[in-house]
Order: sequence, then C-alpha cells, then structure tokens
Amino acid sequence: MTATSEATERAARRLLLDYTRDIGQSDEDPAVVVDRTMTDDVVWFSDGAALTREQLIAHAAPVRKNVISGELLIDELLVDGGRFAARCRMAVEHRKLGRVSMDWILMGEVADDGRVRRVHQLARTA
Repeated sequence: MTATSEATERAARRLLLDYTRDIGQSDEDPAVVVDRTMTDDVVWFSDGAALTREQLIAHAAPVRKNVISGELLIDELLVDGGRFAARCRMAVEHRKLGRVSMDWILMGEVADDGRVRRVHQLARTA
C-alpha cells in the first residue's frame, strides 16, 4: 500500500466509523464534525441527491433527535490511491421506527489534506 493509499484508508475509516457516529450521536458541534472529516467543498451524493457541507451539518439535528443508538460495520473496504469503495451495514435504533437496518455502498475521493472531498452513496433498507 502506498502512503497515499494508507492515508485514503484512514480517511475512509474515519468517515465511515467516526463521522457516522459523531454526526448522529454526539453533542459536538456538527460543523466541527463535518470539517474534521470533509473538505469545505465536499459533495455527498446520497441515492442521487447532492448534499453540500451546509446540508450535511443541517442533517445532524434530525438524526440526533431521532437516533437513540447506532452502529456501522464495514464489510469491505477497497482503496486505490486517493479513492475508496466500501460496502457497509448500518443498524440504528430510531425513536419512532424502532430498529432500522441499511446496506450502504460508497465510493469516495480523498483530498491531499486527508479529508474526504466526494462521496457517492447508494443505500437500501435491509
């Protein structure tokens, strides 16, 4: 693995494990969570809908209101230079819906500073 691939793997794991936990279940300022993990010009395409930095920050409030607990498991993580692909499973306990499970497939791009610049995500309820 090259140094670039190692940095990309760390960034992908930070996004998948730390970001998803912190944006949904911490009391930390969502802007700090997003900025620690992603570039200012980040775009996260979720099932075709483009989310900007500001929209990702705003998304934290309803998630934090409704998610009691959650866990994301990485089933597969592939890295090539500054790009990554992952297959993951997420299970959350939702205040109104009970247990919700999702499968995620993501592809992403990491900037030179080690933060994520682009994500393309497809999700389905499992």
